[in-house]
Amino acid sequence: MIHARWRVGVRRSAIPIALAACALLVALALPGAAAGHALLHASDPAAGSTLGTAPASVLLTFGETPDARLTAVKVLDSAGQDHVNGRPEAVNDPPDSIRVALGDLPDGVYTVSWRTVSSIDGHVSVGSFVFGVGVAPPSGAAPQGGGASDSGSPPNIVARWVLYLGLVALIGAAFAAVAVARRPASSLLALAAAGWLLAAVGTLGVIAVQWIETGAPLEELPGTSVGSSALARVIWLGAMGAALAGLATVPRVRWRPGWWIVGVAAATGICVDVATGHAAAGAGAALQVATQSLHGLAAAWWMGGLAALLLLLRSTPAEERLDAARRFSFWAAIALVIVIVTGVIRAIVEVGTLDALVTTDFGRVVLAKSAIFLGIAALGAFNRFINLRNAARVLAGVRRIGGAELALALLVFGLSALLVNLTPPTSAGANPQPVSQPIVAAGHDFGTSVRARLVATPGAAGLNTFDLALTDYDSGAAVDASAVALRFQLQSQSGVAPSSLDLQAAGPGRFTASGANLSIDGIWQVTATVTATGAAVDVPLLVATTVPAQPVQLSVSSGLPTISIVQLGSAGSAQVYLDPGGPGQNDLHVTFFDPAGSELPTQAATIAVFPATGDAAVLPARMLEPGHFVATIDAVAGTLGIDVISPQPGPATGQVHLHVTIEVSP
Repeated sequence: MIHARWRVGVRRSAIPIALAACALLVALALPGAAAGHALLHASDPAAGSTLGTAPASVLLTFGETPDARLTAVKVLDSAGQDHVNGRPEAVNDPPDSIRVALGDLPDGVYTVSWRTVSSIDGHVSVGSFVFGVGVAPPSGAAPQGGGASDSGSPPNIVARWVLYLGLVALIGAAFAAVAVARRPASSLLALAAAGWLLAAVGTLGVIAVQWIETGAPLEELPGTSVGSSALARVIWLGAMGAALAGLATVPRVRWRPGWWIVGVAAATGICVDVATGHAAAGAGAALQVATQSLHGLAAAWWMGGLAALLLLLRSTPAEERLDAARRFSFWAAIALVIVIVTGVIRAIVEVGTLDALVTTDFGRVVLAKSAIFLGIAALGAFNRFINLRNAARVLAGVRRIGGAELALALLVFGLSALLVNLTPPTSAGANPQPVSQPIVAAGHDFGTSVRARLVATPGAAGLNTFDLALTDYDSGAAVDASAVALRFQLQSQSGVAPSSLDLQAAGPGRFTASGANLSIDGIWQVTATVTATGAAVDVPLLVATTVPAQPVQLSVSSGLPTISIVQLGSAGSAQVYLDPGGPGQNDLHVTFFDPAGSELPTQAATIAVFPATGDAAVLPARMLEPGHFVATIDAVAGTLGIDVISPQPGPATGQVHLHVTIEVSP
């Protein structure tokens, strides 16, 4: 009697204890962050940036630790030549970074193409972005995002699905043997054996797909994260098989002790799988792995236990069926509570916002999975409160409703396999924001004796640091100048007095100083006066102050010039195109529009062009009609930077500054 009362007390207290434990888990687990899939979060050089000097290396920082041995990076010039010098190396500062050394980079636009494998979950991610050295990248090719994961292939999803079904069958059989059955049942051993076979097929499938997706030779895998993950899975699979063999053949463990071993081994399989998934990435990984493992374990003993119950009821005496079903129902209710609480925790961590729940593939799959779970819970409630009211309904009613629950569960575990292969919204690679764009200008004196290269950082109107490099026109040797000064004259606005700035020597052929000489946003003529060996020469340089990034859309029509549509915020927009559009003499058209789409009747414009090769120049602009200007240009193949400044029409004050980079294709 005392023993019976104790068991009743345990049952009555189990649900409150489970709820309290889940509440504690919520408090501890919610601060964690997810970072599934190694997508690009930052880079140096930044995507879309323009550099005054060539970098010695490229640094890529990911949202999850990449496997350096399974990472490939290329830095390609416009001719397709790779400038990477050596293998990628892991870097700890900043964390989760890869660095590749570069050879000498001449001026031009470079494409960084990367492919990596997460050392956490084995997913493959790819991406690319561009940067320029001394040349601005084309406007349409600025920041390209954090990349994408290509690990959501159907074979990968199917393999995970089969693995999950095997784990569910194993855990369900062990749970039913320990908590539901009152005597040994061969049907449970058969269910566990079938589960092990499914788990073996799924495990080998996951390993094979991950190996194929990495593209690495088989002999290189043992020392990689993918090889370590595969080894852990194979060890678990062997241990699970040994546990089942012991249960079937060793007399001492043929009943509950053996099933406890099988249950613990199967639960370990869930932990191994979770430890190589989304939950293992980011802050608080240990707690997130525990939460996800508990989620999977509860779902497995619920759904797997239901499948085992349906098998048990066939061989259970009629007078014991109701008690067996009620025992299962009690533990299924606890499992439901755990599944809901841990599922909410993981959804908050991985989805992040309500908007992401409905606007991302990951969020929509979470919603679909949750909806099906609610359907399963409703069917389970019908079994608990209707079919278990008397013994006569147990076998037929539970089997009929339970079969429907299992059918829905198949969909749930399929969606779970899909989720593992999708990128959580909270860890999606962001569009890396470019660093401040410096002004880079190059030129030479009229007598072709000195070459000058000026870099002004940050490049916007206001205080800038000026770095001037001087080399001999023919030999390229550094020029040892005794004095260097810059003179600034605003070209896009009249009535502004010129200013000057003396530079100080900072190294062989290098001279620097800081000043607010670029005091107004606009197009400036900068003249470098270089004094060497008692003589002075002037090197003209044309610069335009930088403006915040302006979104650009391309309008392409067969037989017509490509039009760049530049968004200018509250000022409206502008359309820029070359006619006919190829190398040679072209008419450069610029038309301004107000926010309503009508032509903005500006009365004047200053147009400056900055070709990738050749000298920058201010072009004489002709007004075809207010707001529409045209200038003649002898274009060369390659990138062409264009800055246009026009005063606001009417009583409005200020000006409109348009910057766009277009590609002149031969």
